[in-house]
Amino acid sequence: MSAAHHTRFASPLTLLGEWSERGDQQALHEALFLGFTVDLPFLEKVAIPVARGLGARTAVIGDAAHGLYDPVDVRMAGRSYLHGLASCRRAFHPKVVLLVGEHACRLAVGSGNPTLSGWGANDELWTVVETEDDDSHALLADLADWLEELPSAVELDPWSASHLAELAAILTERHVNAPAGSDSGVRLLHNLRTSLLDQLPPGPVDELHAYAPFVDEAGHALRGLLGRLAPRRTVLGLQPRWSSYDAEAIKRALGAFDAQIRFLEETRMRHGKFVEWQADGRRYALTGSPNLTRAALCTSTRDGGNCELAVLAADTAPLLPEQGRIAPLASLTGRTIRPFQATGHTLVLLGAKTDSEGLHVSLAPQPLPVVISTSPDGSPGSWTRTGTVPAGASACSFPLPEVPGAAVRATCARPDGTTAESAVVFVYSPVHCARRHSADSGPRLRHDYTAQALFADERAARRFETDLLRLRELTAATSAPRVNPVGDTTAGSVTSSGVDRWDAYLADCRRMIGAPLTDLAFGTSPLDLPQAPSSRWTVSAVTLTVREEDDEEHEDETEDADLPTTSEALAPYVAPGQRARCRAWAQRWVAALTGPDGSAAAPVPVRLLVANLYVQLLAAGVWDEQDQSWRGGLSRLLEALRSEDPAGEADHEAPPETRRRLDAVAAVVMTLLVQDATFSGGGEHDVLAARAWHGGKAMIARAEPAEAEDLMIPPERALARVAPWSEVDRLIALAQEDDPFAEAVEGLTAAGWSVVCEDGLWEITGSFGNPLPVVAKAAERLGRHHADGVLVRARSKDRWAFMAWADPYLVLLNLPARVWRTYQVRLPATPESRFSGGDLSAVPGRVDSTPLQKGPPEALRKILAEAGLTYPELVGRLFALDT
Repeated sequence: MSAAHHTRFASPLTLLGEWSERGDQQALHEALFLGFTVDLPFLEKVAIPVARGLGARTAVIGDAAHGLYDPVDVRMAGRSYLHGLASCRRAFHPKVVLLVGEHACRLAVGSGNPTLSGWGANDELWTVVETEDDDSHALLADLADWLEELPSAVELDPWSASHLAELAAILTERHVNAPAGSDSGVRLLHNLRTSLLDQLPPGPVDELHAYAPFVDEAGHALRGLLGRLAPRRTVLGLQPRWSSYDAEAIKRALGAFDAQIRFLEETRMRHGKFVEWQADGRRYALTGSPNLTRAALCTSTRDGGNCELAVLAADTAPLLPEQGRIAPLASLTGRTIRPFQATGHTLVLLGAKTDSEGLHVSLAPQPLPVVISTSPDGSPGSWTRTGTVPAGASACSFPLPEVPGAAVRATCARPDGTTAESAVVFVYSPVHCARRHSADSGPRLRHDYTAQALFADERAARRFETDLLRLRELTAATSAPRVNPVGDTTAGSVTSSGVDRWDAYLADCRRMIGAPLTDLAFGTSPLDLPQAPSSRWTVSAVTLTVREEDDEEHEDETEDADLPTTSEALAPYVAPGQRARCRAWAQRWVAALTGPDGSAAAPVPVRLLVANLYVQLLAAGVWDEQDQSWRGGLSRLLEALRSEDPAGEADHEAPPETRRRLDAVAAVVMTLLVQDATFSGGGEHDVLAARAWHGGKAMIARAEPAEAEDLMIPPERALARVAPWSEVDRLIALAQEDDPFAEAVEGLTAAGWSVVCEDGLWEITGSFGNPLPVVAKAAERLGRHHADGVLVRARSKDRWAFMAWADPYLVLLNLPARVWRTYQVRLPATPESRFSGGDLSAVPGRVDSTPLQKGPPEALRKILAEAGLTYPELVGRLFALDT
């Protein structure tokens, strides 16, 4: 079965969601996402974990000059999926989503970039192909041809080109072996060698409709389109505020034809592009990535145009909305051209790969030597020089392998003394990113309680809760486990002369809760967690025939070879039907840790065990995205971890490893709790995180990340919540800072802003349109630690706003108005709540307005006096920095 259809509002995320809910639980083998701008953190949150959780080898390829991400925010590229960059003389512009399973396939060709806007907010247009039962479709065959030809027209690194060639081979093989189907007449058009315009059928046609958010400023595409199709009537759709066009150019292009303009509604940004026409009683449509520009429609990639991909279909439904005002062409006015933004990176680094032979980089050749640097996470100050690529070389290898996922960049010293710098790429490991084959082996229980049993067996989970409550009662007034003094021969003691106290403690723990759960609680051995049936890994999905003698030849080599090993923790697998039950049991296990009075009645090993199970369930994606109830459980869990030991336990001198483990686990739990929250915000999640932070800050400051490395689980499952090493380490560093402003600064920097204080004036810089809400938020949060008032300026490019705040008076200077506005802000109102809308006309409480040249208002004068600044000094600093 195969089908192709147009859809306006569907998101590619729907295709992934539908696949994860398939009744046949068919594994996903391949996932490919192509786009112009690519938002990797967005994909890593909503798409990559789903695709990897379904078993897919995943690749994301975008334009080398238009990545929408900061390298420090990218965590999975190279170690969970291939991130490739494509470079051509103009824009690499196709939008494709391809999902290939064992017997089914999904293809979406359209207009939406893999970003939050393209896959969620914009009005996009997609053509979706669905096949089942090893069937194929003509568009899949066309896509295979395009993928195979793409590296000859666009610059790609060799491993990305090889990846696309393998996908092409898979699609070709499936199409060749599929039963013959009816020809739907749908075609996939590309412009690698021939322009899209030259591939359209010639006119004349009865009527032509067209829309794209970008219309070139000279009208070349419109002129060429009408010349090709020769329509009797033309309607061009435009969104007056959001479309990019030049009215005079459109008039010149359409002036010789019967043409009208339809002004479309602007409730959503219309990013879906189409050209549709009627001829001989039939309707045809060209949809996909091309805008109405010369580079998209009129020029091939080989001749310097964009790289575009489109679908040509017949007998389609009308695509131009009927809503909107029709206007004569002559009435069109205005110019809203948003020109093509050339990349700031004149040096193009295409990719980096690591294997047993070292680190390999691929780049566009440069006439000068190029320096390659690497960083574990792309953060400032973390870059180290790896080596130099000779002038004119397009590839180079360095003998030392690099960590998968590490950031790599290239720099080149120009003759004029300036330095060219490339965009950051991420080290790709084929082994880490390979597809997993399904296996029939399932998990096996070895003891009464294992993690496998607790996650998969309701009776075991129920017995476990009962035993937790019983254990809590038995240990409420005693110590368990108890490390006996050396030489003590009390019955039941496992200690003896010369036995390490830590080993003895673990032995007592194993006696109390069992070996598997003790190892789970303390991370002392490989975790026996339930896994989805997936044990064998391959790099290519294309099966090759190997001669029998070759098998024999390589068999001995395999035995002698060093097998790859990893200490990386694995996320458990919880079947969708069991997740609601696991959520309920996790909350009940946490509740069982404390007594009726809220004290921690459960022994330390049990608290650590429940914490580990809870973190594992978060990594398994047990909670839905909208379900935030896990936060309350984590908060109670952190309270239990930091509570005083049960009566008498501290007197038995538990080994220091126990306290180190408690501190590290608390740091992991706090890292999870603060995700999507801040310590200084006013939201429900912020308040919960702040309360837990202030109670557990001392523990977290003592923590060592290595003590809880087993809980730093890669996000392999859909909806996973995990605590990466870098986030845990950053939180520990924050707890160790003896700075009253650290938490406020952390909350502001988490929003992507730079925060600096110099001589009493706080400077907040970043990318934001309106500085007013930003300066109000900063003033409120920093002002909590400035009893005598705070001076803050928020600046973005050429716009800034200044605020002086000392409860209850607030003084504002918001350019271009050179007037001090004084407001009275009394509780429960705050500066942030008053100015969050960014519109001064809607802010109540103004009590005074003073021109800048007349001196400071009284409230500002008092704050300046406390800060030790004079009024001329403040004004001079503000406007000196402005200039």
